Amino acid sequence: MSFEADPRQGVMDRELVKNILDKVGRDDRYTKTPLANLTFENLYNKLQPQEVELIIDLLAIDPKTLGFMGPFVTMENPPRDLAAIEGQQYTRGGENMIIANQYAPQRVLDAFQKMKQAIGDELQSDLLIESGYRSPAHQAIVFLTYLELSDFNIRYVASGVALPGFSQHGDPVNTALDVLNQDGIPTDEEPELFEKTKEYAWLVQNAGKFGFFLSYPRDNPHGVKFEPWHWRYSPV
Repeated sequence: MSFEADPRQGVMDRELVKNILDKVGRDDRYTKTPLANLTFENLYNKLQPQEVELIIDLLAIDPKTLGFMGPFVTMENPPRDLAAIEGQQYTRGGENMIIANQYAPQRVLDAFQKMKQAIGDELQSDLLIESGYRSPAHQAIVFLTYLELSDFNIRYVASGVALPGFSQHGDPVNTALDVLNQDGIPTDEEPELFEKTKEYAWLVQNAGKFGFFLSYPRDNPHGVKFEPWHWRYSPV
């Protein structure tokens, strides 16, 4: 079976993707089953042979054929020092939203907590982690989730979701974090709104002091759309 890098996927591929996601869980940052520690061994143990083959075909795609020019990151299993970020919540439109537990290597989380404290002191605001560390196997589920949501337009998905092995969220040392403010911005519907927040302006000026850097500014050379919420830990 071939997993073609084409926006039009066959019916069988669509069914297999749905079957995989039904078994493993879709990537939902609010209700999902925790997948940060998922390994390919554990993933394959949940699947039938054809479903495993689809994942293997996904891993074989050259991201450059989809317009992604970023470097390979890692296919390593999750690090042992992952720390949980629990109890995060915010209010949007009068509704209280609770973020499912996120994870980050301890040193990355420690640096983020210092940055969070500073932004609270200076702006009387809060910064939350909407998505932290994701293992390469978890990233495969993320990619398939968005593939399903985007009517299998794989090139469109690849412009904002890295293939397994190429995601900075899977870096056990220089882990990327997706952040949002206490008002729940950015949203999936209007992600660009985060650029207009005081928290983003503060991050542009100060995040580097804590070891965090914007990975995907406008017109970046990686073929990734502008992501003002995506900050990678990379201390000098």
